[in-house]
Amino acid sequence: MNWNNIDTNPGESEDEYEARKSQESQSATGILFAVFAIFIFILKMGTIFGMFFYGGFLLSQKFWGDETSKFKILGLALLFTYVIFCVIYFIKGIIIGLRSKNKKFWILPWGICVLLCCIVPAFVVKSVVVSMYSLTERQGILCIVLSWGAFIFCLLYTYSIYQFNSATAPKILHWSYTWGLRLSS
Repeated sequence: MNWNNIDTNPGESEDEYEARKSQESQSATGILFAVFAIFIFILKMGTIFGMFFYGGFLLSQKFWGDETSKFKILGLALLFTYVIFCVIYFIKGIIIGLRSKNKKFWILPWGICVLLCCIVPAFVVKSVVVSMYSLTERQGILCIVLSWGAFIFCLLYTYSIYQFNSATAPKILHWSYTWGLRLSS
């Protein structure tokens, strides 16, 4: 038994011990990165879809009332969320159609979409970052820089996902996008 390494297996050499420990360390690091990647994915999805799902949830509560089962409210919330995204991609179709005809009016629906889909979620993220600091630390330079940095990062990230200036739409929402494109043509 190696007295320097009390967790060695019986009959294990020093080289075998080092190889096993290295493999265990790499496995633990891999698991840590996988958990971190899942957390980042959930954070991204919450940022992109969370506000619209919450809006759909509030609409479904107003529509069904408080005494309705949670399953019906969840189903209707998903339906309202889909409708909200249909409206967004309908407006995106109008933006692309107006832009292709060189009409300057495309800036108004573009501004509405950027406001709803990019700026509002970025302010929510900024508020979450600010809320992580105590009231006395919120006026500090670190809090201000991190919160506005999170705002800018979230704004640019969500804008890169929606791509309001390119003629793309998810397959599930393409019909809505096409209607907006036809309306502006």
